[in-house]
Amino acid sequence: MRQIYSVIIILLLAGCAGKQSLTVLEMVDEIRIEQIHPKQELLILNDIEKIKTVIAFISSKERGWSGPWYGTPIGQVYLNLYKGKKVVGNFYVGPGFFGRNNGDDMSQSVSDEDISQLGALLGLDLLGIINAAW
Repeated sequence: MRQIYSVIIILLLAGCAGKQSLTVLEMVDEIRIEQIHPKQELLILNDIEKIKTVIAFISSKERGWSGPWYGTPIGQVYLNLYKGKKVVGNFYVGPGFFGRNNGDDMSQSVSDEDISQLGALLGLDLLGIINAAW
């Protein structure tokens, strides 16, 4: 019985692990946006001014990231960030969360308003896409 309590306490502590901050993203020259299911490319951004706006939005979400104890959530839409031909990072969106791979997969809870705001910057009905896939 004592072992069961120990396991429960460990799981609770893992789930309560502190939120982390992620580093600000470096500037990129292309963002490829793809939906995972059904798999399709939604948009390729290569307008530097629009990319700067999107990167600024993502970078403004630097605090409040954590690795959920139950594992990494799977996004519905991925923003793959390119510098030249090289992928230098990603940012993904799912129902109620943003995710980012910064060495470790991290996520944070967000509102529908946050998702809609990012969608407006991209020129996509991101919330509609997420809700339709869910």
